[in-house]
Amino acid sequence: MKVAVLGAGRMAQALVRCIEASERIELAGIWSRSADPDTVGSDLDRLLHDADVAIDFTLPGATAEVLQHATRARKPLVCGVTGLDDDLLGKVAESARSIPLLYDRNMSVGIAVLTELVALAAASLGSVFAASVHEAHHVHKKDAPSGTALKLGEALARARQQVFLDVLRYEPGGKAARSAADEIVITAERRGEMAGEHQVRFESGAETLILSHSVTDRGVFAAGALMAAAWLTGQPPGLYGMRDVVVQSRTAGGGHRSRDSVK
Repeated sequence: MKVAVLGAGRMAQALVRCIEASERIELAGIWSRSADPDTVGSDLDRLLHDADVAIDFTLPGATAEVLQHATRARKPLVCGVTGLDDDLLGKVAESARSIPLLYDRNMSVGIAVLTELVALAAASLGSVFAASVHEAHHVHKKDAPSGTALKLGEALARARQQVFLDVLRYEPGGKAARSAADEIVITAERRGEMAGEHQVRFESGAETLILSHSVTDRGVFAAGALMAAAWLTGQPPGLYGMRDVVVQSRTAGGGHRSRDSVK
C-alpha cells in the first residue's frame, strides 16, 4: 500500500516513522503548504496520483484544498484534522459522495471502543448521573476542548437523547460550573509534552463511574490511521469513522457504517 502523508506536524512525522518501519507500506510522498520544498512534495495532484490512499494530518486551513484534490484524483482519504467547523464538515460529507472518506477526530482504536462504552453507560444511567468529560494534552495543542472530548460528549448526549450544544458546559481557561443537573461539563488542560488523556465521569450522590483512556506515544494514532487507510481502500464511496474499522475487525462480514461518524 502506497500512502501519501499530508502535513508536516507531530502527527505527520509520527506517521512517516510508522510507515518507514513497515515492510508492507510504502511512503508515496509528503505534502505540506508550509514545509521545506526540498523535502516535501509541493504538487498534491501528482502525489495523489502515485498513492493508493492519502492520510491528512494538516490543519483546518488546508482541508478544503485537500478535499478538492482527493475528490478530483478519486483517491481514498483518511482525515484526522481536528477543529473543523460546520462548513468544512459539510465539505467532508460532500466529498464522501465521490470517494471513500474516513473522518475521525481521534485515530486510536482504544478511543473508538471508549466512545461505545460511554454511550452504553450514558444510556443505562441516564441524566440521574451527572456527566463530565476532562481532557489533557501537550502545551502545543491549539484547539480546546479537544476534538476527542467533543466526540465523547456528543456520544454521551446522543445516548441520553439530548442535543449536545444545548447541554454542553465549557468555559475556556477555567473549570465550568454546572448550572443544571443534565448538563455535560467539559474541562481542558494543557501541560508538558503529554500525548493525551481523556476521562468521562458519571456521578450520583453515592456512586461514581469513571471511564478513561491515556496515550503515551503518538505512534498509537499513526498505527490507527494506517489501519484505517488499509481498511478504507476496500470500501465504496461513503463517510466512515474509526468505529467502522473497529466493528469490521470484530465481525467477519464487516460492512457496517456508522451514521454518527461526523456530527
